[in-house]
Amino acid sequence: MILKLHSLSIFAFSDTHGCHRDLRVPEKTDILICAGDAVEDDLNGDEYADFIEWFSSFPAKWKFFVPGNHELSFELGQSEKIEKAMSEKGIQVLQNAVYDCDGVIIGSIDADSSIADENIPTDLDILVTHYPPYGILDDDMGSTEILNFVMKSQPSLHLFGHIHSAKGQKYQFGKTLCINIVT
Repeated sequence: MILKLHSLSIFAFSDTHGCHRDLRVPEKTDILICAGDAVEDDLNGDEYADFIEWFSSFPAKWKFFVPGNHELSFELGQSEKIEKAMSEKGIQVLQNAVYDCDGVIIGSIDADSSIADENIPTDLDILVTHYPPYGILDDDMGSTEILNFVMKSQPSLHLFGHIHSAKGQKYQFGKTLCINIVT
């Protein structure tokens, strides 16, 4: 999905499940975001090589990867080698973190992350998660923690995947435009 925010061009997607090469990424993309399920993780890490090569080949200034539920290596704490390979190729793994892209503030939290009120950024422009917030385009599989975070931080955009049946759908939630970026 192609988006614009503060003169920056953003291309965001999720849930390619190994078919990432079928995507057509615009050449003039400033921020490239994958919100998870890029591969079918078999816990040996080898399936990431093609994705990393492909994802890092784009000239975007910033490239972010947010692990999804199919990135089992991340969930089980076995992702050190994968994260190192991504970092060496200019891909930032974004987990429970915030990153400044020339004034556009991007953040990510895990579905089960319990964030204290004092840790919720008030200047967040984009929240990227794999799971949707509970009750929003979620087929009853969303995260209450993400919903609470969105209600408190009120980012301009919340980009997420996971729910294939809601592919491409948008929902305005207060100040936040929630977008399912499943490809």
